[in-house]
Amino acid sequence: MASTSTAALRQFAFFNIEPVKDIHDPASPPEIFKNAPEISTMISSSHGLVVADIHGSVHFLNQHFVSVSSWVAHIGGRVTHMVERKGVLVTVGEEDNVRSSIMKIWDLGKMDRRTGGPTLFRTAKVQPTGKPHPVTTLALTATLTFLAVGLADGTVLLYRHLDQSLSSASSTSFPKPRVIHEIPTEPVTFLGFTSVPGSTSVDPLSLAPLAAENSVATSNSPQTLTLVIITTSSTYVYPILPKASSQASLLIDEIGAGLRCACVDWKERWIVLGRDEAVVGVGSGGRLGVVSFEGPKLSLHTHLNYVVMILPASMPAAPTPTPLTSVTITGTPSSRQRKATTDTSSLSNVLSAKPGNAAVTSADPDAARVVLIDMENKFVAYSGVFERGVRDVVSEWGYVYVLGNDGDLTRLSEKPTSAKLALLYERHLYTLALSLAHTQGLDTMDVHLHHGDYLYEKGDYEGAMNEYLRTIGGVRGSYVVRKFLTANLTPLLTLYLQELHTHGLANAEHTTLLLNTYAKVGDVTKVDAFVRSEGRAIGAIGTSGEGVGAPGEGTSREPPFDLDTAIRVCRQAGFFEHAAYLAKRWSRHEDYLRVVVEDIGTGGARAKAGMQEGAQKVKSERGMIENGYKEAVSYLREVGGVAAESNLARYCGALLDNLPNETTQLLIDLCTITGPLPPTTSSVSPSNAQTQIQTAAAPSYLSYLALSRAAVVPPALTGSEGTDKKHDAEDNDGEEELATGLAAGPGVQPLVPQTPSAGATSQFQPIPGTQTPPGRPSPTLFFAHFVDHPDCFTTFLETVAERRWGQTVDGIVGLESGTINARTGEDEEAERRNQVAVWNTLLELYLTAAADADKVTPYEQHKALRLLRATHIPYDLTHALVLCSSHEYTPGLVLLWEKMGMYGDVLRFWMERYKSGVSASDTGASPSIQVISALRKYGPTNPELYPLVLRFLTSTPALLTAHQADLEELLEHVESEKVMSPLSVVQVLSRNGVASVGLVKGWLMRRIKEGREEVATDQQLISSYRLETRAKLKQVDDLEDTEHPRVFHVTRCSQCNGQLDLPSIYFMCNHSYHQRCLLENATACPICVRQHGVIQEIRRNNERLADQHDLFLADVKDNGFRAVAGGFGRGWLGVGGNVEVG
Repeated sequence: MASTSTAALRQFAFFNIEPVKDIHDPASPPEIFKNAPEISTMISSSHGLVVADIHGSVHFLNQHFVSVSSWVAHIGGRVTHMVERKGVLVTVGEEDNVRSSIMKIWDLGKMDRRTGGPTLFRTAKVQPTGKPHPVTTLALTATLTFLAVGLADGTVLLYRHLDQSLSSASSTSFPKPRVIHEIPTEPVTFLGFTSVPGSTSVDPLSLAPLAAENSVATSNSPQTLTLVIITTSSTYVYPILPKASSQASLLIDEIGAGLRCACVDWKERWIVLGRDEAVVGVGSGGRLGVVSFEGPKLSLHTHLNYVVMILPASMPAAPTPTPLTSVTITGTPSSRQRKATTDTSSLSNVLSAKPGNAAVTSADPDAARVVLIDMENKFVAYSGVFERGVRDVVSEWGYVYVLGNDGDLTRLSEKPTSAKLALLYERHLYTLALSLAHTQGLDTMDVHLHHGDYLYEKGDYEGAMNEYLRTIGGVRGSYVVRKFLTANLTPLLTLYLQELHTHGLANAEHTTLLLNTYAKVGDVTKVDAFVRSEGRAIGAIGTSGEGVGAPGEGTSREPPFDLDTAIRVCRQAGFFEHAAYLAKRWSRHEDYLRVVVEDIGTGGARAKAGMQEGAQKVKSERGMIENGYKEAVSYLREVGGVAAESNLARYCGALLDNLPNETTQLLIDLCTITGPLPPTTSSVSPSNAQTQIQTAAAPSYLSYLALSRAAVVPPALTGSEGTDKKHDAEDNDGEEELATGLAAGPGVQPLVPQTPSAGATSQFQPIPGTQTPPGRPSPTLFFAHFVDHPDCFTTFLETVAERRWGQTVDGIVGLESGTINARTGEDEEAERRNQVAVWNTLLELYLTAAADADKVTPYEQHKALRLLRATHIPYDLTHALVLCSSHEYTPGLVLLWEKMGMYGDVLRFWMERYKSGVSASDTGASPSIQVISALRKYGPTNPELYPLVLRFLTSTPALLTAHQADLEELLEHVESEKVMSPLSVVQVLSRNGVASVGLVKGWLMRRIKEGREEVATDQQLISSYRLETRAKLKQVDDLEDTEHPRVFHVTRCSQCNGQLDLPSIYFMCNHSYHQRCLLENATACPICVRQHGVIQEIRRNNERLADQHDLFLADVKDNGFRAVAGGFGRGWLGVGGNVEVG
């Protein structure tokens, strides 16, 4: 154990002194202290200051030192010792007629109305043997579990489980004490509980080991509790927790202390002993450290991290200190002790305290000196002489109160920590300031900052940087960076910037400056290490499956720098491989493709970068990127899914220009495969085996699509738009100017045009382990990029249609099960639209290719017609019709008109061809013959075509002469099928002077004769209907005639057809029945009832249909005259049922 070896303790005035006056009499001390000799003891407590006197009374004082509660604790005696924990006060005192000391326990939370004081818990005599001995010291744990009492005869009593005894309502007695130490020749002077593990290798006077000891005690070691026993000549320990195998105390050192010359450290880690030559720290494992301070000690007290010593004011000059040596116990004072050897080192080079170096004389022999020592930081915080002597010292309410023998009360108040640190800064005591800040539990950033500034001013730049590195996170980075912008300090600046990035506190300007620094010195190795540095963990590191998923080396951390800035600066400096690595490592797909396509391209990273010869040997872990376009295609295959889809929308054109076949195959796989894309395979070449880049002008097959014809790569923005971030407001004022300090280093190329990272936020979210799931992109997204590559476009569309939907121009092909299952999860309507768009575009490509018959095979020429004839291909008929019309593709036009039922358009097309002077069609027949053929084909089901053809054939004499026989056949068909009325035929033929009457004379005579015969037939029907109507009306009149008798001549039953006999029943309708043949109570003719029932049902239906106007209007549209006539007949138009016929 190393002891203090400094030449002398430093002394400071860290405390202010002021007298405390009575609240009612400002000229005198507090009333209770005016008779100071009667004060027996004072302690601090959770209820305020506790003062006991020699009359057995106890007083509780507030901060004005006014008694708020008092009572007689020991009647007829005095209070000698007190201790308080958690609202429980333990007092030890003497009473009349009692030889031994009395110990009482009080509950400060409950008041006794009779005495005016707290409730008395327990009372017991302290007398382990028959002979009484005075109590010398008292100790109580903070949990009230253990209570230790030391006696003048060297005996130590330990009360266990005191808290349980006090909480028990059934028990009113003390727990039975155990004698744990007994040496009659060594009176016990102090007892203290410590809770730090007994380790003789830890120096309490050194800050760093203390922090380690506390950390171990709280995290790794089990809870320990040790009772340290101080006698006049020795120090013992008694382990309590964990329980030791031996129940005897253990001697650890042969030094002791007098009464009141020991105290417990403020954190209860060790015991401080006040000896004439030094102040010694003793722990549960032995002596821990020594601070030399010459002079006899009257008493020791604890105030926070200070030890308050009371010494005589009159002292001789300090002699040469005699070092305390380590001891080895060879024997035991009694059979209860065990042999123990301390491994503490000797106390050498003992300090000489300044307050005791010179002799001090005082007029009053009772004068005392009060000294406050910080043992951890090894300095004197206060030293002052009290001429009238010191009665007692107590620490309460954050102050030190010194009670003089004359009753004066003095308060020592500690100065603010900022004032203390300022004083240390003035003296350049930065190590002590740092230690003090640690002790006070303060942030040490300010100390390191002042220390760094001091070293910087002295020219110790390396030492200053070591201090500045400890301020990262609390001091603005620009403050430090400005100091090291000069060329000779670049290595230190680089170190600081690296640490900023390691802590994740660097902003964009810091990243720019660091990379420019690397570029300035040409240190490619450091650039390589920088871009591969790990960042802060933001989630669980990925599990097994290395190499599966998105490119990069992991997604479990975030970069320790501004990623956008790092990529941008690497591109500016020509470190294209590093920029590509960063983008790939952190799944910044857009940035990666921007580097490999726009920066690297086909020139290679090294050739473009122009690096120094020494840097050529440094190779990236990912290898050299020689062809950026190939790397881009390979990378897009790896990422797949949405990432590939979004980035292909930007770079697909550039990739097609340089790698048409590979890019086409990538697009095919992307549009047809669900899940991870396969590795690069042999690409699908166009049908004409063309491998050169297409340079022909773009055809017009995208004219109908609402797709942008903008450049594949949009115009570049300025570099200032490359990073759109908000930085810390504190750094803005300095970072802008310092960022230019090294911006023009060697090897730095002009600023690379930047495009804003659209979706930079979403880009930063890496793809964890798997590719984009089901949902294949629509092929229409990539149509615009094939403008200059029609052959690749045709290959792309045909392959997508075959592999995605199983459709070809020659029929339906089978699909793989995985493709079929994938389609079930997609929008059927969207898929239908995609199919229509693909085949519409293919039709246009086929028609465009067929126009150049010299460059395509006959099979290719007829692809368009096979497409149009296919019933399994879902193309848009209207769009196809427009395409065939614009390309003047006659077979396609005719086929489409037939599919759409537009037969009249077919006829008109051939008629227009005839009028335009075309002699023969593609089939070899003349247009007029095509008209007749089309009429024979479509006429039977479309009668409206005959008038059209009839007008055409009679339009010119040449047509009429050439098709005389066809005209006669046409007229015969019209006559046989009643297609047109004779009047309509005459009107058509008479519209011009081409056809003569003689041409249709015979046909007209036949139709007139047939018309006359029809008229005669109709006249006969009219006459018969009139006769029948008159007969019915006459019958109705006879039935209504009641004046003339009615004679029935019917002789047979209308029901059974048997001869009528009586009784018989005759009805006015001339039907007669046997009475037995009729139902009982029948009043109507059964035969007529049935007939009239049918008529009545018909009339009811007509009345119901009269309100259904929509049906009537529909009939009017079909045949107006017939519908209106039928409405009159059925009574729908308001005409009554009875119609009088004249």
